[in-house]
Amino acid sequence: MVAFPWLIYQRTGSAVSTGVILALYTLPYVFVGPFAGVVIDRMDKRRLLIVSDVVRAALIAVVPLAAVWNLTAVYVLALLVASVNVFFDPCKLALLPDIVDERRLLRANSVLATGETLTEVVGYATAGFALAWVSTATAFRIDALTFLVSAVAFLLMRYRPPLRETVGQVTFSVWHEIGEGLDFVRGHRGLLLNTVLIVAATLGIGATYPLTFFFAVEVLDGGTAAFGLFEASIAAGFLAGSLLLAGLGTRVRKGYAILGGLALLGAAYILVAFTDTVCAACIPFAVAGVANAASLIAVDTYVQSIVPEMLRGRVWTMRFTFTQGAYAFSVLAGGALAGVADVRLLLALAGAIIAVPALLGLLSRTLREA
Repeated sequence: MVAFPWLIYQRTGSAVSTGVILALYTLPYVFVGPFAGVVIDRMDKRRLLIVSDVVRAALIAVVPLAAVWNLTAVYVLALLVASVNVFFDPCKLALLPDIVDERRLLRANSVLATGETLTEVVGYATAGFALAWVSTATAFRIDALTFLVSAVAFLLMRYRPPLRETVGQVTFSVWHEIGEGLDFVRGHRGLLLNTVLIVAATLGIGATYPLTFFFAVEVLDGGTAAFGLFEASIAAGFLAGSLLLAGLGTRVRKGYAILGGLALLGAAYILVAFTDTVCAACIPFAVAGVANAASLIAVDTYVQSIVPEMLRGRVWTMRFTFTQGAYAFSVLAGGALAGVADVRLLLALAGAIIAVPALLGLLSRTLREA
């Protein structure tokens, strides 16, 4: 996620083009997501995760060659990688309740987030500095290798697929199955309100990614090293937040963690807008990471605890379709506006868009008691 935007920015120098490559990571959720959910609910989840990792490794390994041949090919490869992500991310979330007792879900999500974030703390910082000191091609090769490591880890994991008729079978009721996932979201008041809340906040969250990139590269003139440091600060904060939730376990009230986390996340980005140095900006970015951990882990646990096993893939991809659609729009808008408006002002506005829905959500008992 650091190498792709930097490659495009190096070749084009365009804020809009950089925003497009970031948005391509989310657009497939809108078009592929509902169908991916059906596949997840039918297949062996571990097998699907392994295949997804191997395919992504192959695609990313080809990026340096494609960049030399035609820049359009880089956009195509980014779109393909993102399309595979549509299967991997919801599948990972749908698999966890199969191997963890419901009472331990929040702690399990926290531990999972801790492991992922440890790699991000190292990965983002390494990526930013690596791009400053070694070739972009080398960065992509290293990235491809990490996906193969992930595939091996899933291969070694103990997992027994749930025994039900839909697993591994092919039917011709795809649209009906998609409708079942949508009907469950619409019919569950708590899940519906939670989905609306997250979609609204995502309209601000998506914009923060390209805006953070331009804040680092153009406003503070820190280059990719600063961008990598900001992402590492967010990841470090996320790590601290996930460890905190793991320690608290069942004592965490999910509804308040979601709403409070989003409100704090928005406030942190507003504070970023008022910083003048890379070091000073790292502090609110780290706070944003803590807040994001609280809200995201609580959201994942809430959804996993209320959705039946046979619908998890479809419900997760349906939510991803809505949230990532909003995210893609927000990323494109943030990238485009960064070229014509003040980046600091845009960061503060994005923070407000994140915080306001959460503050309004405190008025809803259903959301508070999730």
